[in-house]
Amino acid sequence: MPYSLDAIYKNSRWAIGQNSSILAALQQKAATGQEVNRISDDPAASNQILAFITDSRTKEQTLKMLDEIVSTLDLSSSVIQSITGEFGRARASLTSTMSGTLNTELRQTLAADLDNILEEMVLLANTQRMGQSLFAGANSEQLPYTVERDDQGHIMRVDYQGSLEERKVQITDGLETSAVLAGPALFSSEQREEPVFYGQTGVATGTGTSSIRGDVQLTITGSAGNWQLSIDGGANVVAVNGTETNVAVVHSETGEVLFVDATGIQQAGDEPVRVPGTYDMFNALINARDLLKNEQNYSESQLQSMFADTIHSMDKINQRLVQAFPVVGGRLQVLTNFKESIGDMKLATDEDISRLQDTDITQVAIDLARYEMLYQMSLNVAARMFSMSLLDFMR
Repeated sequence: MPYSLDAIYKNSRWAIGQNSSILAALQQKAATGQEVNRISDDPAASNQILAFITDSRTKEQTLKMLDEIVSTLDLSSSVIQSITGEFGRARASLTSTMSGTLNTELRQTLAADLDNILEEMVLLANTQRMGQSLFAGANSEQLPYTVERDDQGHIMRVDYQGSLEERKVQITDGLETSAVLAGPALFSSEQREEPVFYGQTGVATGTGTSSIRGDVQLTITGSAGNWQLSIDGGANVVAVNGTETNVAVVHSETGEVLFVDATGIQQAGDEPVRVPGTYDMFNALINARDLLKNEQNYSESQLQSMFADTIHSMDKINQRLVQAFPVVGGRLQVLTNFKESIGDMKLATDEDISRLQDTDITQVAIDLARYEMLYQMSLNVAARMFSMSLLDFMR
């Protein structure tokens, strides 16, 4: 049945429009390389793609966080290694004094060397990365260790002002960790023992639990029945008559307390007191340096006894330093493995996005050629329709 001119016109217009739209879509796919350029192209695929993109971005943020934490822990591990090396060198220097053959000049030289090591270790313990202190715990915005110096600039005391708690960061559901560590957990020995008295005054430990740490000097002045006790150079003095079994001697600056039994006091003098198990690497070095200087004029037998106990304390601290490596290394291993897993999952997600979104360029080229030909054929039909004459209808 012959077609009317109107039918031919409508079919031609529809074919031209249809082929033109398809060509435009194919050209856009060829230009962008994407199968889906707008939600209307494929709503179902678009929803999947958006979900995958969101998941990929979440994993990307997790990877960035893991990179930051791993880098910080790597630096912490290097710093701890340097601290361990310096502390081991200090211990070796002090061990050489146990032979008893070193003269005063050599001991002064070793004391100066320990001073330098002490300065270096304070700097290492206060290491920061991107404004965050590595060993300040949750208070990572501030330096963890502060120092008090004497008139000559020598370090006399190192105090920790960081937090004893770590700042936990949630990496993902069910996994949180901390890139910054608490210094006392790494650099201190926390196994308090009874105070040890090295002098000849006759004073002994009381029944109370003392809070002093490391080494203090107990100064006893006066005479029988009227003794004065002080652990801060006389700033705070406690008077006793010699019958007290548990006297609290308080340091005026730190508030630390030493409980003593005054019943055995026989004479006035300076009494070196040590609390084993309360050392950190700083007060151990300070004590070792001061023993080498021996400004209190201890006897050689006293020095040798105190040197031996100091080395024993340094051994315990060194054990804590060695134990820090598995702590940091364990976290690094867990986070590195987790980072690899997240990276693999992100790669799989990105492949899903590519599978849904990326176009097949070869197929697009074939479709372009086919629809270009159909488009040209539609144009030819339309052109021929408009060029028809009366003679064409008469045939």
